[in-house]
Amino acid sequence: MRRPMEIILSTMLAMFFLPSLGFASVAGDVNRANHLYEHGQFDDALDLYQKALAKDDKSPVVKYDLGTDFYKKGDYTKALEYLRQASQEKDLKIKSKAQYNLGNALFKSGVGKEAGDVNGALKTLQDSLGQYEQVIKDDPKDQDAVFNEGVVKKEIERLKRRQQQQQQRQQQNQQRNRSKKNQQRNSQNQHNQQDQENQPKQQKQNQQQGQQNRQRQQNQQEQPSGQAQPQSRQSQAGESPQELDRKQAEDMLEDYRENEEPRKLLNYMSGKIDTRPVLKDW
Repeated sequence: MRRPMEIILSTMLAMFFLPSLGFASVAGDVNRANHLYEHGQFDDALDLYQKALAKDDKSPVVKYDLGTDFYKKGDYTKALEYLRQASQEKDLKIKSKAQYNLGNALFKSGVGKEAGDVNGALKTLQDSLGQYEQVIKDDPKDQDAVFNEGVVKKEIERLKRRQQQQQQRQQQNQQRNRSKKNQQRNSQNQHNQQDQENQPKQQKQNQQQGQQNRQRQQNQQEQPSGQAQPQSRQSQAGESPQELDRKQAEDMLEDYRENEEPRKLLNYMSGKIDTRPVLKDW
């Protein structure tokens, strides 16, 4: 049976080591996840990152690594969520890496919106540009961020030209529709006016036609052997092919669209940040 003092000492030791054990558990999950990530096993790495986050939901390192993994999986919505949180970290090294990867994720997300929402794509790309600009502000020698900034600026310029072309096409379509309605209204007015002018003439023609019909009937009665052969006319109106409006040429896409690799992962226990150059896949 333990003495009271031994119980107190064991309790104090347990309280001392429990946080360290928890720290080691989170660090182990993160480090194993990093290893899986480096070998392209992003789904398995994701499970470990999420376990680590459940144990330490305030760690910017875990959020950064988790957001980076989502980026590699192509889930840019989730990547943006965690990278934005990591980018709020006061530690400049973590913050800068998070902003860089956040710029990448925003770029990919913006490009994906182009087909259905040019305005939304522009807004997202401008947000991406802002992230790179902040990275460059903190470190003007960051050549990777400078390069990406140039790529995003070119994409923004291209989308702005496409946006202007869409607006011009809309204005032209609206103008054509208004012109067509005006022509139809004028044609109807002219037709109504001609009907009013031709009404007395038509009445006179009807009277003359009636007299001719009566005369013809009398002639037929007088000469029953003669049979009038009505003349039939068939008129075929050829349809002129409708001339198609000339389509405006679409802007050529840039010859390159960089598939930027995110910056390196962070180890939970390490106080050093890996600042080796990012690998570009082009």
